[in-house]
Amino acid sequence: MDAILARREEIYDHFQRSAGPKFFFVTADKDRYAAYYTSMYLIADTAESIKEHRRRDFSSDPFLSYLEFWGVMQAVVIQQDAIVELNRAIAEISLAVAKPSAWWNLREFRNQCAGHPANRSRGVPASQRSFMGRTTRKYSRVQYELWDAQTQQTTHPIVDLAQMLDDYDLQASQLMATILQIMKAQWP
Repeated sequence: MDAILARREEIYDHFQRSAGPKFFFVTADKDRYAAYYTSMYLIADTAESIKEHRRRDFSSDPFLSYLEFWGVMQAVVIQQDAIVELNRAIAEISLAVAKPSAWWNLREFRNQCAGHPANRSRGVPASQRSFMGRTTRKYSRVQYELWDAQTQQTTHPIVDLAQMLDDYDLQASQLMATILQIMKAQWP
């Protein structure tokens, strides 16, 4: 989350030094202004929380580890949504995120495990049923159970969540660099 936090700081600093705040009040577009500030807070809060949690790693208590995992995954989605909103507030266009990519891999992993784990059927050839047990986990090794109706097999994939987050951090910070470029063009 270091790259995201660094880019967020650059965006914040430029915004404060530029005509950005004045622009929002002159145009009376307070919704865009609120979207900017809310997004900036959410990006910081999620990045700092995930960074601190990674430093500690998941609890050895399986019940806590279970809740921590879902909290981390939800924080990533909140952060992604905040970056999308930040882009909308600044550029007034939808953020184009390449597929497949680290951004989407992380989001799809969360959806695969959490979207409708009892019966996931959207976007896959046949039903899948996933289960994230209350086992201990580490960022470098997250294992879950996956039943695939197409293959009639149960597998236990292992994911390196630390690497997924690092890859996402770089991609998200690059997307935020584009937002910063747009800000600099609008408000030198």
